[in-house]
Amino acid sequence: MDMQNNFNKQIGSRIRNMRESQGKTRDQIAELAGISSQFLFYIETGKKSMTAKTIINLSKALNVTTDYILLGYVNPMSKILISLEGLTPEQLNLVEKFLELFSYGAHQKNYKNKKIGRDKSADREI
Repeated sequence: MDMQNNFNKQIGSRIRNMRESQGKTRDQIAELAGISSQFLFYIETGKKSMTAKTIINLSKALNVTTDYILLGYVNPMSKILISLEGLTPEQLNLVEKFLELFSYGAHQKNYKNKKIGRDKSADREI
């Protein structure tokens, strides 16, 4: 039970710090997240835990990832996914094509590096 309370306090502290760093009031963030200001107070003080939906809503209201709220750091993949939100289907298609080209180029480079290789017994390039 003590471990859960500590976890709730860490999460609450991150939420409060992020809210304050953005100069937002508890009422403003609570309204954006669809929760009461009192419930947000309980979350920020570690007295209450929250559902996944509330975590997601708070992350959107604070413009941070759920990784940050839960773990205190941001997964690099989360940053990429967030940057893709709101793109049109056409824009997403272009991003997908770019990634295919980028991946193809990376594979070609790896293939050439393996093909060239080094002859370790002679300590010279083949």
